[in-house]
Amino acid sequence: MTFKKKSDAQAYERKVLDAKDSGIAVRPKHLRTTFLAYSEEWINRPGRRPGTQESYEMNMRKHIQPAFGGMLLHRIDAVDVQRWIDHELIPKGLAARTIHLIYKTFRACINSAVRKRVIPFSPCVDIVLPEITRKRIIPATREQVWALYEAMPEHSRALIMLGVGCGLRSGEAFGLCRDSIDFTAGTLTVQRQVIVLKNKKPVLVDYNKTKSSHGREVPLPAFTHRALLDHLDSQSVLVDMEGREILFRSSRGNVIRRNAFYKTFKRALAVAGLPEDFRFHDLRHSFASHALDQGVAESTVQLYMGHAGPEELREVYRHQVKGAAARDRKALEVVFFEETEDVEIPDEVFEDGEAAA
Repeated sequence: MTFKKKSDAQAYERKVLDAKDSGIAVRPKHLRTTFLAYSEEWINRPGRRPGTQESYEMNMRKHIQPAFGGMLLHRIDAVDVQRWIDHELIPKGLAARTIHLIYKTFRACINSAVRKRVIPFSPCVDIVLPEITRKRIIPATREQVWALYEAMPEHSRALIMLGVGCGLRSGEAFGLCRDSIDFTAGTLTVQRQVIVLKNKKPVLVDYNKTKSSHGREVPLPAFTHRALLDHLDSQSVLVDMEGREILFRSSRGNVIRRNAFYKTFKRALAVAGLPEDFRFHDLRHSFASHALDQGVAESTVQLYMGHAGPEELREVYRHQVKGAAARDRKALEVVFFEETEDVEIPDEVFEDGEAAA
């Protein structure tokens, strides 16, 4: 680096020495960079998917910039970050998963500053976040799936079979097009989804939630195959401006809105007798759980689900299938006793039909 004047060189040297004395090797030109200035530049960078951009903007404007906007970027340390989590986000009553997403946005911005050498290191070290409590999910049974299928309106009931038979997310099912299905081979390729933009308008996009989700090929079991054929036989497809033939449309003939669909879905749950907190995504849980229970390789189920690695599959999607314990009991009996048998239970074990204490 060269300077026109000796005084400029001396001033630069003083700034460098001051930074080193304070234990922060920050380039002098960045010593006055505020978090607000850098985050505005970061948030407005092009190239992000619309859904990601909207999430970043909302988290940044609502939760992050109000806390750190006026601070010098290089002055933010781990204590500040932990205080923000403990004394601002948690007291707001936000869900643990929401806090994780907000922190993820903050960390992405900070990591960018580190990569660009605006700051020498990240303050996002040893930050304790609230634990995400996962509810115990019991995979849907055959009877529950068919009851839900029958309770749904005719124009959208095949969506149930896409969730439980192919493991599709709701947006992927809403965005399924005719060219994604190979009825001859019995497979389906996931390559589109319906997302909701700022104006609340649902749109079909040619990408999926993650890179590993896009383009994955999943099996099309016979019951889903038949449901789709019945759907195409009774319902007309929605052809958009790009000529894509979308299989599912709303009752008004438009791309399905998630909120509107869930109103219908909730009514169907009540008719079918399923728990009111059952979600469409629980059909995807059921797909993975039953596939694993039936012996499909973990690595294969991972590909069907569109996960980048096996960790999420092991942590989230492996739930105990109803009846599995009784079935596996017999398998263990064969291992250790050569044969299986039903044990006769003496009558005195029970009192009025209940097990004795």
